Amino acid sequence: MPSNPWVLCGDFNNVLHSEDRMGTPATAAETQGFQNLIDVLQFTPLRSKGWQFPWCNKQEGSNRVYGKIDWALGNYEWIQIGHVEAEFLNLNTHLFYFN
Repeated sequence: MPSNPWVLCGDFNNVLHSEDRMGTPATAAETQGFQNLIDVLQFTPLRSKGWQFPWCNKQEGSNRVYGKIDWALGNYEWIQIGHVEAEFLNLNTHLFYFN
């Protein structure tokens, strides 16, 4: 069934993989629900550049945690448009720029 190109981006408050968090490790239980949603919707995370970890809990020392919780996701039709990537412009800004 043909579909229109879709992109979904924003602050999902969830990491997708354990390497998307620095500080306290992410568990499989934390990532499973988000991964299942992406699978059901048949979306793919877009290539990204800029801030690798755009979220920080602003704690001090060993309590500090950074995470990738901002995502740009596209369906197959969106990916077929060509060279598309999301650029995370600043820490905690939640702005996306597609080029």
